[in-house]
Amino acid sequence: MSFAFLTRAFGRDDPAGEVEEPGTAPARASRRDRRAGRADAVVTEALGQKVLHAFLQNRHQTLVPLTLNLRVLEPAQRDLVIQAMAAAFLAQGRRQDPAPVRDALTRISAAEAERQRLDKALAAPLALGDLLDAILDADLGAYAYVASLLAVDQRRRVNQLYLAYLAERLGLAEDVVSSLHRRYRV
Repeated sequence: MSFAFLTRAFGRDDPAGEVEEPGTAPARASRRDRRAGRADAVVTEALGQKVLHAFLQNRHQTLVPLTLNLRVLEPAQRDLVIQAMAAAFLAQGRRQDPAPVRDALTRISAAEAERQRLDKALAAPLALGDLLDAILDADLGAYAYVASLLAVDQRRRVNQLYLAYLAERLGLAEDVVSSLHRRYRV
C-alpha cells in the first residue's frame, strides 16, 4: 500500500498539498487548546461515571421491567401462564383451597374466562415437562415464573424448591429471578 492510497482512504482529499516535508516538525496546539481538551475529557469522564452509577443503582428495575398483565397476552399465551399457575399450586403436594390463586389472577387482570381456565387446569393439569417445553417455545419463561410465584406460599420450603427448579428449567438468570422475587414478594 502506498502513502497516497492511505491518505485517500482515510480522509485526506489532497495528499499533495498536505504532505509534510521530512525536516519540518508537526505543528503543536496552543496551551489553551490543550487545556480545553483536558477539561472536556474530565467532564466527559465525570458524566460517564454518573450515568454508570445511576444505571447500576437501578439495573434490576431497568433490566427486567416485567409487569404481568394477562390482558396484553394472546389467548394461547394466557392459557400457558394459567397452566403454569395451576402446576405451581398443585406442586405443593396437598390439596388446599384455590382461593389465593384466584386472588392472584385478579391481581394480574384476569377476566372470568381466565378463572374458568384455572379451574379446568386445576382439574386436569398438563404434564409438567410438556407445559415447560410449551412455555419455552412461546418465550414466556419470566411470565410463567411470576405466575407461579404468585400462586404459591413463598415461605414454604417445598415451594421454594419448586421455584428454584422452575427458574433453572426455564433458563432464567439469577438477576432476573431475584428481581422478580423483589417485585412480586407476597
